[in-house]
Amino acid sequence: MKTATIIDLIVDSNVHTQSMNHIIKQQHISQRMRRRLRNDGIITVNDEPASWNTLVHGGDHLIMKLTPEQEFSLSPMDLDIVYEDEYILVINKEAGILMHPTSTVRDHTLANGVLHYYQQTNQHYDFHPVHRLDKDTSGIVIIAKTSVVQHAFDKKHTHFHKNYDAIVEGQLPTNHISVQWPIGRKPGSIIERCCTNEGKPAHTDITVIESNTIVKNKIEQYFTHVQCLLHTGRTHQIRVHLSQLGYPLAGDDLYGGHLDYIQRQALHASRVSFYHPITDEWLELLASIPSDMSALLTN
Repeated sequence: MKTATIIDLIVDSNVHTQSMNHIIKQQHISQRMRRRLRNDGIITVNDEPASWNTLVHGGDHLIMKLTPEQEFSLSPMDLDIVYEDEYILVINKEAGILMHPTSTVRDHTLANGVLHYYQQTNQHYDFHPVHRLDKDTSGIVIIAKTSVVQHAFDKKHTHFHKNYDAIVEGQLPTNHISVQWPIGRKPGSIIERCCTNEGKPAHTDITVIESNTIVKNKIEQYFTHVQCLLHTGRTHQIRVHLSQLGYPLAGDDLYGGHLDYIQRQALHASRVSFYHPITDEWLELLASIPSDMSALLTN
């Protein structure tokens, strides 16, 4: 069974002899992961088998591996890689691709494609999404290559500046709208959300970019290209806020849009900015608006 590298490091040469447990605690690893490493980890020091009780010295090469808790199949996929280093992989996800397998869909998800890419490039990592996109939303997703990196995002409370391009039906009355309506689950539905005072706070800033009119069967349809800045990350937040305003996303038939011009919600995660939790580098990552959305902006 495949194993994934959790830790691969050269201990600082200035470090005095330390216990394995002490070294691991310094690597931003959760208590749950430390427990798994202790019970089931494959440990080597300087390429020699080691155990949790092995003492580690300055200059030692420490490697720890684990068998994944859930192993996915590999599916060849043409990945649009926006950024990659030894810690994270950033993908511009196509619309129509699930993030990971479900009880009914086991193959051809982003997880399957990323694991195939790792195999092809001889990288021994797992799939740890830092955030997720709906199946029919395209754009930037960040994948931590190890659970240690994923935990580092959480431990540092990494703040993401997330910008989305969206195309709505109709013409907005003003160029800037700030929406702060709480969002919660719609009664009777496990999928739909709605604006409700019983929901969690949700804040979306909306800026109009351009408008366009398409004539089809002698009927005019107005579309407006907007950019949305998320201050919170509620499920379906942009879709719900725009629908509540009366301007549903084109193609979003769940929240009042129509499928006459595009077959999925016209929503694209176009820009994500954040401080890298390991290197502290400021990253600004961009993904251009896809063709099915841009087609709504041209006659």
